[in-house]
Amino acid sequence: MGEGIDRLVTLDLRARGVIYRLYDAARKLADAPLTLTAAQQIMEATKPGDTVLITTGFIVPPLRLQETDGPPGAAALARALNIAFDARPLLLIEEQSKSILTATLHGIGMTARAVGKADVAKSERSAVVLGFPVELKDAGEEAKRILDEYKPSLVLAIEKSGRNVKGEYHTMRGLNITPFHAKIEPLIEEAHKRDVLTVGVGDGGNEVGMGNIKEAVETFVPYARVCQCPCQSGIAAETKVDVLVASAVSNWGGYGIEACLAYLTDKPEVLHTPQLEEAMLKSCVDAGAIDGVTSRAELSVDNAPLPLQLSLMNMLHALVVK
Repeated sequence: MGEGIDRLVTLDLRARGVIYRLYDAARKLADAPLTLTAAQQIMEATKPGDTVLITTGFIVPPLRLQETDGPPGAAALARALNIAFDARPLLLIEEQSKSILTATLHGIGMTARAVGKADVAKSERSAVVLGFPVELKDAGEEAKRILDEYKPSLVLAIEKSGRNVKGEYHTMRGLNITPFHAKIEPLIEEAHKRDVLTVGVGDGGNEVGMGNIKEAVETFVPYARVCQCPCQSGIAAETKVDVLVASAVSNWGGYGIEACLAYLTDKPEVLHTPQLEEAMLKSCVDAGAIDGVTSRAELSVDNAPLPLQLSLMNMLHALVVK
């Protein structure tokens, strides 16, 4: 089951020529398929009623708008963890993108609030969205506050921009996006200190968690060693996590974890339907997100149009739901 799911979510439909290399490198660090490994460790770490932190957010130039890869994966995982374990999802994203993530959650059937410092959601099919600082000092203080107050059992980053060796953040094209991205690394570092499970999901090498396979990223990903900004230190992310899931589209990696959780818990409803996928993506775009590759407000993710997203969900259901 895990092998089938991994193969589906790593299918290189845009022929970028990167994901198979990154997947192979990540797979060497795991004893089983990546989505299955993540799902199993999440099951071991998460008890009924636990708070789970999910962070996403990738703002792309020149318009500086949130892309459609990330919020759907985060929303789908929030829903899955809530149904599977009665977990209480707290989602973190850049302040400017809170409304997009909130709308995406609504699209998948989750009641969501975009708030400041607030309690996590305590009711079924609900979540809370919180803005996270873009200034490093503020991020360090907020990371400690969040972990002290909510004591999560999981910190999961999906399509979350990760810093390079010089602390700079980049797009896949090697452009610098440091000033307007949340500095989530203090949260990951603080989670490590407290033995909280960390999971990263990415597709290009510049996301949180890709530090696990930095050598492969620098070998196979354009601009990984030398970027197009003055730092000249490449886009390869430094941040490491306990479990890395590499997928062709980051959302798909989230959906793969979701599918494994549905299978392992014997709860097929944990995996969202193609109908919910369409509603979620539409809500995300209507709220202001754009395709990160085309920079257009359209029902696509990384230039993979809606019919492909629906095909993936149909195939995942064919594997998982008997």
